[in-house]
Amino acid sequence: MTGPEGRGDPPLVQEIRRLATAEDWIALREYIKAPPPTQLAETRTWFAKGGRTLLTQDLDWRLHGVISPVDSRSRSIVREMVTVAVSAPADVARFLPWRAMAWNRNVHILMLLDVLVSKGDDWCRRFVAAAISRNARAGKESATTVIRYCLPLILHFGVATEKFEAYPRLWAFYYRELAAGRLHEVWNDEIAADFEYPGWSGLGFRIDPAGRAVVFPKMQKSLLELWDQDLTAANTLLRCFDLPDALGPLARVGMPKEWTVGAAIRGYLNRRTFLSEEVFGKLRTALARDDGLPTQRVLADVLKSCPPSPGEVAASIPLLLSTVATAPGFLSFPVLGLLVQAPMDGGDLCDLSVAVFGRTEKKAQELLVRHLKSLQASQSCDGDVLAACWKAAAGSADLLVRATAQEMAGGPVATVREEPLDATSLWGTGVRQPPEIPRYVAQEVVSKNPLPRWTGPREHSVAEEQYIDRFLRTVYRRAPNVRDWYRQRFAAQTGYADCVEQYRALAGAPTSWRRWASPGPEVALATWASGEHNLAAHRNLTALVRASLSHPSGTDDPFGSASPLAAIHILRQSELMVQAGTVPYSLATPSYDNFRVELGRLVSLLQLFEREGWAYGEADLFQALLRLGPMDAGLAAEIPELPVLPLDGPDGQERHAGQILREWVGGGGFKPPPVEAPLTLPVSLERFPSIPPELLSPEVWSGSGRGHLGTWLACEASAVVPFWPDLGAIWLGRRVVYGGLVALGEGGPAGATAGELGQLTHDWFIAMLASHRSDDRSSTLGTVLEMAARRQLSAENLALAARKRFEAGDHSLGRLVRAMALVAYEGHLDCVWPALAALVVASSKQQRLPAGTSELLATCMELWESIPADHRTTATSADFTVAVRTLAGAKTATKTGLEAKRLASRMGLTR
Repeated sequence: MTGPEGRGDPPLVQEIRRLATAEDWIALREYIKAPPPTQLAETRTWFAKGGRTLLTQDLDWRLHGVISPVDSRSRSIVREMVTVAVSAPADVARFLPWRAMAWNRNVHILMLLDVLVSKGDDWCRRFVAAAISRNARAGKESATTVIRYCLPLILHFGVATEKFEAYPRLWAFYYRELAAGRLHEVWNDEIAADFEYPGWSGLGFRIDPAGRAVVFPKMQKSLLELWDQDLTAANTLLRCFDLPDALGPLARVGMPKEWTVGAAIRGYLNRRTFLSEEVFGKLRTALARDDGLPTQRVLADVLKSCPPSPGEVAASIPLLLSTVATAPGFLSFPVLGLLVQAPMDGGDLCDLSVAVFGRTEKKAQELLVRHLKSLQASQSCDGDVLAACWKAAAGSADLLVRATAQEMAGGPVATVREEPLDATSLWGTGVRQPPEIPRYVAQEVVSKNPLPRWTGPREHSVAEEQYIDRFLRTVYRRAPNVRDWYRQRFAAQTGYADCVEQYRALAGAPTSWRRWASPGPEVALATWASGEHNLAAHRNLTALVRASLSHPSGTDDPFGSASPLAAIHILRQSELMVQAGTVPYSLATPSYDNFRVELGRLVSLLQLFEREGWAYGEADLFQALLRLGPMDAGLAAEIPELPVLPLDGPDGQERHAGQILREWVGGGGFKPPPVEAPLTLPVSLERFPSIPPELLSPEVWSGSGRGHLGTWLACEASAVVPFWPDLGAIWLGRRVVYGGLVALGEGGPAGATAGELGQLTHDWFIAMLASHRSDDRSSTLGTVLEMAARRQLSAENLALAARKRFEAGDHSLGRLVRAMALVAYEGHLDCVWPALAALVVASSKQQRLPAGTSELLATCMELWESIPADHRTTATSADFTVAVRTLAGAKTATKTGLEAKRLASRMGLTR
C-alpha cells in the first residue's frame, strides 16, 4: 500500500507531517493553533470524504508491514492534530483513539493540550462533556487517557463536573494509575530542567495561567496531598460512593497506608472538609449494593480508618448484619468489630451468631466467642438468647469453637446433622469417557472466501491443526489472487524477519527461514503468501534445522532452543506450505481431541493420495504414525499396497507410504520407552531422512540441555507424541517450568494426551497441586479432572507420588489436600482416596505432625461415608485404620487430635 508521504494529501496535512517527522514541536504547535483558513477548509472537506480513514490506515501494520516507532509516532501526531484542527468538539471526542493515546509521549500530550486550549473556553467545555460521556464505560487505558487530557481543561476553565455522571469512575481509574506511578515517561533534558527531582513516580499535566500546558509530576507524599492539587477531588470522591463499583480502581492492596482512600478520607475529616455522618451515609449507600471485591476492599479500608460512632452503628444494625453474613471476610470482620461494641437486642445477637458461625473465617468466630463469653460472665444477656447463640456456635466448621460451645452450654448441644454424601455420587464408575471428535474451528469451505485470520492460542492445539487443514482446502487449485489476498493480510509477518538482523545464523541464509523458529498458523500462512517457500527452500530449512540439533545451541542460532519434537512440527508445517494449492489434506490432522489419528482415516487419505497422484510429506506421514499410538499387529494384513511416493528424497518401494504403514502397524505402532531409555520405532528412521536422529537418543528425556521455553514444552510433547505423556512431564519437572499437560481453553484442549499416564506424570501432578502458585494449582486441577474423567488417572500412582513427596520433606499438606478434595467432589473420589489415606499414614509416623494434618483428617471424615462399603473393610484399609487410631489416641487437645477423634468415631473405632 502507498505510504502517506507520497499520497498527495492536502497542504495542511503535509505540513503537519513534515514538522512532526522533523520533531520541530514549537513550529508545529504554532502552525496548528493558527493554520491558514483556506488550507483548513480544504483539509476539512478531505477529512470528511475519506481522509480520516486514510489517517487511521496509516497506522495499520497489516496494510503497511512493519512500522518503525519513529514513523508510528509521527503518524499518530498527524492523525490527532488534523482531527482536532478540522472537527467539531463532539466529533473530536468520537474520533480520537483514546486507548492508543495512552502511550503518547509527554511532548506529544503537551502539544495536543496546547491546541485544545487554543480552541477556547466554550469549545473545550463541549469537548470535555462529549469525551466523558462517550467513554462512560471505557476500560482502564481509555478511561485514564480521557481524564489525563480532560482534567487540565476542567481545572483551567473551571468546568463543573457534577453533571457528568461517568466522571467519578473515569477519575478513579486515572488516579489509580497516577498514584501507582504507571503514568510516566523517561523525561527529556528540557522538561527535567524545570524540576529538582524528576523521576518515574507519575506524570500528569496542567495548564498554567498563561494558557500553556505544563508537566505536573507526582511529587506528593500521600494520596490526600495529590488530591489537594485537584479542586474536583473531594466532591468526586464522595460521588464515587454513589456509583456501583466506581471506588474499585482506588483499591490499593499492599500499598503504604498514606496512599489509601481511608487515610485520605481521615484527612478530609480532620480538616472538616467532610462530616462523619456524611461519610457514613455514603458508606451505607455503598454497603447496600452488591459491588465487586475491589470496591468492597475500599469500603473495608474506610471503615477501619474512619469508624462510625456507636449511635450511627445502632441506627444501621440490619444493614450491618447482612454485611457480616454476605460480605467477604476482609469487610465482614471490621463490620463485626463495630457490632460487638454496639448495643444489640437478643434477636440481633442471635442473627449475628448464625451469620458468623455459618462462615468459615476463624478470626471472626473467635472474636464473637470472646464476646459471648463476656456477656455470659457479666450476666448482662438473657440466658435463652445465649443458649441460642451457643447452639449456632455448635454448628461451626471449627472444631475448637464447637468444643467451646459445648463447654459454655454445659453439655452436648443439639445441631442439625448433615446427611452423608451418596457413595455413588463421588466414587467413580470406572467407565472411561471416550475422547471427543473435535468440532472444526472454521466452517466447511463452500465459497471462494479465504479463511478468517487465526486468533487462537499459540500453543499446539487441535484448533490449530484444523485451521491448517482447512487452509489447505481453501487454497486448493484456487486462482492466484487468493495468494495475493493472503499476502496483503499477512504483510507484517512476511516482512518482520527482515528487521531481525541479530538472528543471522548461517552466511547467506534467507531471513524468511527464521520465522519457522516460532511455528504457528500465522507464520505458515505468511510464508506461503510470500511466494518464496518452495521445495528448494524446504530442503535448505531441513538442513538448517538438522544442523542446529546436531551441535550445542548458540545465541545466534534461530533454532537453538528447538528439540527433536519441535523439529518434526517445524518441518511438517514447512512441507504443508510447499504442497498448499496442490494437495488439500494433511495426513496427521487429529481425529480426536486427544490428538489420536485413526488408522482407518489415514488409510482412506492415502488411498485418495494414490488416486489423485499426490505425494506425501515425509514429516506429515511420520507425525501421523506417531499419533496412531500402540497398534494391533494383526491389522497390518488389512492395509492395501498404497504406492504413494514421498514429496522429496528417494522414491523406492521401501519409501512407499503403504509399505511404511504396514511395517509400522505390524511392529505394534508407537510405544513409549522406559524412563531414560532411548526410543525405538517399528520402522527405521532411514525411511524418513529429514527426521532428526536425535529423536532416538536417550538425551531426548532431558532435551539435550537445550533451552526450551515456557509451557510450549508440555504442549509440544503432548501434541507431537500424544502417547508419550511422561516425556512432557519430565521436561517440565526438570526445568521447573510452570504449566500443564492439558491446557483447557475456548478452543478445547491444547495438548491433550492420548497415552497412559506413567509415574512421572503423576509426580508432576502432585507437585503442581501442592504448588504455592495459584495459577499452577488451577491449571493442573483442570488437567487432573480431565484425565480423571477419561479414566486415565491411576489412583495407585497418585498415592505413590503423594507419599514420595511427603517423605522427601515437602509437608505442604493444606494446598494438596484442598486440591484433591475438589477432585473428589467432582465425582472422582476413587482416584484420590488412596493418596489421602497414604498421607494420613505418613503423617502418623512423624514425631511432629506437619501443618495441614487437621485439614487432612477433616477431609477424610467428610468423605468417609462416600466410600463404598467394600473399600472400607479392615483388609482394604488396615494401615489407614492403624494411623487413625494412633492419631486419635494422642493425649492432646489440639485441633488435629480433635479431628482424629471425630474421624475415629465416624469410622466406628471408638465403640
